[in-house]
Amino acid sequence: MPHTYRPWMKRYWLVWLLLTLATLLALFADQILQQQQASEANFHEQFNRIATYQTQNETLLPLLSGDEDLLTLQGKFPQLVMLERTVNRPLTAPRFEEVSGGRYWLYNPYRQIRMLVDLHFALQSADVALALAFHIHAPPAIQSAAYSENARWQWQRPFINHYQPFLLKGSADPDWRALHVLPFVLALVVWLVIGVLGWWLLLHWRRHVEMRLRADYFQRTRREDLGEFTAGIIHEINQPLTAINTWLHSSQLLLKQGKHENLPQALNAMSLQTERLAGLLQRFRDIVSERPVAMSAVSPEVVWRRVTVLLQQELDDGDIELRQQFQHDQAQVLSDPQWLEQVFHNVLQNAIHMQQGRPDAWVKIASEHVPHGIKIIISDNGPGFTAEGLAQACMPFYSSRANSMGLGMTLVESLMLRMNGQLRLANRAAGGAEITLIFQLAE
Repeated sequence: MPHTYRPWMKRYWLVWLLLTLATLLALFADQILQQQQASEANFHEQFNRIATYQTQNETLLPLLSGDEDLLTLQGKFPQLVMLERTVNRPLTAPRFEEVSGGRYWLYNPYRQIRMLVDLHFALQSADVALALAFHIHAPPAIQSAAYSENARWQWQRPFINHYQPFLLKGSADPDWRALHVLPFVLALVVWLVIGVLGWWLLLHWRRHVEMRLRADYFQRTRREDLGEFTAGIIHEINQPLTAINTWLHSSQLLLKQGKHENLPQALNAMSLQTERLAGLLQRFRDIVSERPVAMSAVSPEVVWRRVTVLLQQELDDGDIELRQQFQHDQAQVLSDPQWLEQVFHNVLQNAIHMQQGRPDAWVKIASEHVPHGIKIIISDNGPGFTAEGLAQACMPFYSSRANSMGLGMTLVESLMLRMNGQLRLANRAAGGAEITLIFQLAE
């Protein structure tokens, strides 16, 4: 990958890393939030449970006479520690009295009895550490061993009760061991797949951009060089035009002088110059023409056979064997017949010229199906491409032959791009050139 792509690559992987970390952090935060919500729900559940004991205390106390069996009562009300009578306790005396160790007395002055309550057992919870204060602003009178004022999560909730105005506190810390690893692994795998897939698509997109830039570069180079090329063409066209004009004036003089026997020579000379001019114009038009065209279904085999007829004389002069191996003779590609003929003509003509004077000269064409298209491989037994030739074969005016203008393969590449096809140049392992043309399959 060229160096100019590296900043883009780094930015891509940086964005991918940030998104991956954000996803993992979101999963982590979600699990911690779920733990917090579960702990908070457990705290409120414990609050309701202790509130139930308090309600039992206030409901039970007015019903007692003081003569009940304590063991029998503890079977149903384990919070009761002691039950005893009081003597002459005023009706206005406090109904609640704190005792050391987290115990407290509840009084019924009307029946002159009191009961000792202990809520230690009610503060046992696996998820939340609890503490119970006997006054709203007092320090905890009862607390579990795990309770801490420095815990990450803190809750407190007062009991709305006239005779038991307690405050329940709860604390908890995140349980790191309870985090589920599977969501993190799945998220990481998903982002790895997305990262690799996105990277693959990015590479192909960059390659596509590179191909388009390369094609645009060739077009710009071609247009820039056409200035000098046009000057040369004008110079070549001017010569036959001057000659034709000279012979035309000579013919007019011969007619005036009555020298009719010399007219055929002048006419033949003008005819030769006209043919030469037509050839120059045709060659120039083939190079610079970019006319719009509607693609149609074309049989590559039919076009190839027509090209071989046009170049049959050159094949015979070079003693070149033609090998054809069309595996799908009925298949049709999406192209323009004239453009496809020009592509085949240039490729075959190059193969013929590169094998002039070589023994065992041959040109082979083979076809095979590829996804949504047809691949046509044209190979020969010539010297093949040089390293420079592989790199610059499609550059305008580049040629390894002295008498060539170097526009043949440039025109082939331009036509293949205009037909939405692909052109690949390579050398055979056994020697010789191998040109691959890939066309879209016509439906």
